[in-house]
Amino acid sequence: MKKNLALVALLLALFTSSALAQNARAKTDPLKIGETAPDFSLNDENGKAVRLSSISGTTVVVFYRAYWCPFCVRQLADLRSLKQDGDDFTILAISPDPANRLKETKAKVAKDGKGEIPFALLSDPGSMIVNAFGVYDPTYAGQDVDGIPRASIFILDKNRKVLWANVSTDYKKRPSLADIRAELSKTKN
Repeated sequence: MKKNLALVALLLALFTSSALAQNARAKTDPLKIGETAPDFSLNDENGKAVRLSSISGTTVVVFYRAYWCPFCVRQLADLRSLKQDGDDFTILAISPDPANRLKETKAKVAKDGKGEIPFALLSDPGSMIVNAFGVYDPTYAGQDVDGIPRASIFILDKNRKVLWANVSTDYKKRPSLADIRAELSKTKN
């Protein structure tokens, strides 16, 4: 009987550690081109729910680390000019920041005098969407900032299929607006 219990306990431990390993692997394995992005509903800086599947057309999904990251703030400031007259796409920027920090980020960007961020900043406080897109940054596991994403951009079609992805392992390096525009121009064909 004790041998059977020990065997059951061993099998349970192996199964549990295997399941946890698969789960950890999944949250660091970014969505690939051609895969369908998971639907989500996240609140913006004003508490308004934004559902990915309710957006018609192309969507640019940006994952940024947090309000305290100067590289992220600079990227968000640059992204203000991504969408030009006649462009038909939506930009969503996601971080684990709570709503008050999203507002702080918008205010910080607007201080440069070049305008406000014209797209939604979305709060993913439990990093569930970060994990679902596979952009969790394991560098910070177990630290105060555990759950922050790698700096990432996904271009999705109207059916949430990934058309382009850029996931950086160096938070200081981001694709240029020209690179993003070039990829967006391919969606018009």
